[in-house]
Amino acid sequence: MIARERRIDAGIDMTPLIDVVFQLLIFLMVSSQFIKPDRRVELPVGPMESATASPDDLHLSLVITSENVILLEGEETAKEELESKLRDAIKHSDIDALVLRIDKAARAEIIFPVMEIARKSGIINLAYDKKNELTE
Repeated sequence: MIARERRIDAGIDMTPLIDVVFQLLIFLMVSSQFIKPDRRVELPVGPMESATASPDDLHLSLVITSENVILLEGEETAKEELESKLRDAIKHSDIDALVLRIDKAARAEIIFPVMEIARKSGIINLAYDKKNELTE
């Protein structure tokens, strides 16, 4: 009988190595920050198309001044009273549109809640009057 010499398998199992590399990759992706949280973003300002409005269109006019004062049809209105005044105006007329005129210095924390109040009160069409934008 001839004795065969056993071969030793010198191959390396790559599966654990690949698992570790993938775990490191996932850890680095989860722990890294892609955008710094304190970074300020300036949105681009470009030409906006505005809808053509005929004089026959019924709409309410709402102005937000640089001092964040809300004027509904020229009358100073508190943000808390705005929803009820808009609901009354819609209820007593066929008006379903609101045209916003906003000063460049007005703060976003007043603008967006006003837009949400308008939506909640039943305004269907909300427009931004770029032509008559307020300036100081």
